[in-house]
Amino acid sequence: MDLVNDTILITGGSSGIGLEMAKQLLALGNTVIVTGRNEEKMNQAKAKYPQLYTYSVEVTDIESIQQLYVQIIRDFPALNILINNAGMMNAIKFQTAKAEGIADEVTTNLAGPILMTQVFLPHLLKQKEAAVLNVTSGIAYFAFDKAPIYSASKLGLHSYTQSLRKQLKKTSVKVFELAPPRTSKPMFSGTEEDNASVDRIPEMPIAEVVKKMIEGIKKNRETIVPGMSKLLKLVGKIQL
Repeated sequence: MDLVNDTILITGGSSGIGLEMAKQLLALGNTVIVTGRNEEKMNQAKAKYPQLYTYSVEVTDIESIQQLYVQIIRDFPALNILINNAGMMNAIKFQTAKAEGIADEVTTNLAGPILMTQVFLPHLLKQKEAAVLNVTSGIAYFAFDKAPIYSASKLGLHSYTQSLRKQLKKTSVKVFELAPPRTSKPMFSGTEEDNASVDRIPEMPIAEVVKKMIEGIKKNRETIVPGMSKLLKLVGKIQL
């Protein structure tokens, strides 16, 4: 894909990797739409990049996604790329964690992208060239016990992405996966001991991660595994 003059929707696009995606994709001459839960962050993103279009959505709520679909297709009928980036990460100790809310990461990180894709797929299939990109993680490839639900949900998203790609193989919709390593804006925040352990993992600048993503998409590379994620994938295979 050329990534020029495309219309791109990014969930979780008001900060972090999502906002950097928006920035770099805008620079290539694309129409970029970002969604998020936090109105203040979206307003800040819009103020920083006035070319952005912002919409609110709850990616775990099918009614919210369907309302977003109606708005987006009405306002941007040429939409042809969906980037499922919204996610959350919690440090969890199973011995002390309460059952209430423990599966929130599964709902956001796995069910969210599945629901978004399912709602928008009929429209994408009508486009001459389209794509879905799911953001997983380098720690999807092995059991990361410090954020176990995050690790498990991203592994689930990795598996879903592979299945989606197989089913859409003979359609106009390409399916990509980006598995970022630990970035310069890490999501993890646990105990001092856990943080010290995680801090030993090298960081990759977010701008570099997104640059690698764009290079991969342009080369039609289905799975984009930048930086330390390549090593983490190997470690996961050894563990298994």
